[in-house]
Amino acid sequence: MRFHGVTFLNIDGTYSSQQRLLRLPHEWIDATDIPQTNLYCAPQALTEIEKRLLQRRFQGMTFIGSGNYHYVSYLLMKRITEPFTLVLFDNHTDIGTSKDGVISCGSWVSHALTIPALDKVIIVGPSEWSPSFAKSITIFPTLLSPKLLLSHIQTEHVYISIDKDVLCREDAVTNWEQGTMSLSFLLRCLQTLFAYKRVIGMDVCGEYPQAAVDLFHPLHREANRKNEYANLCIAETYLHHTLHHPRLA
Repeated sequence: MRFHGVTFLNIDGTYSSQQRLLRLPHEWIDATDIPQTNLYCAPQALTEIEKRLLQRRFQGMTFIGSGNYHYVSYLLMKRITEPFTLVLFDNHTDIGTSKDGVISCGSWVSHALTIPALDKVIIVGPSEWSPSFAKSITIFPTLLSPKLLLSHIQTEHVYISIDKDVLCREDAVTNWEQGTMSLSFLLRCLQTLFAYKRVIGMDVCGEYPQAAVDLFHPLHREANRKNEYANLCIAETYLHHTLHHPRLA
């Protein structure tokens, strides 16, 4: 049953208002009491988050809140032992350098590159990037077809990380500059990866931060509606393939 539900890491309270999403089979891990986690994560906070994630029953898919906490992806991958490829859908590369070695939402990919089992990183959708990145990183600012993505993956195992800021404003609302990818194209990419590769983990971030006082503001209502729908589509794609696809058995 480790793949037959999803995990919500409640680090910023953004999922409480997505009631349709919460109807999915899930577990809820609270981390709102951990200080020094927003954008940059203090070492002791990172250790505590990892400790709580190790208690998960559903090991496959994790929702991690705003893109401010995308560094949690590193924790979700670091214990993988079989050779794998990270496929990251993101409007940013997240390959920045860390101040004093502290992991952040903008540097976590650099930390992920230290994972022994990680063979390659493929980033799809960044609006700004430099060709001077490591040879172990392939970047597609624009992806013409899901099959092209597949042709660049040499490992059987794949970990997928999605920041919804890769999506156009019609399909998601985030607190970061957004890309131009459509939700339908993202879903086709996911379907292709599930069909041809063994997806051993997946996470989603890119929620729009919401305080309780803002819940009825038009922008927040729009963000909640679009983000919840995108999350549902992504989660249902994941659950469908993990329940019915033999490669994930």
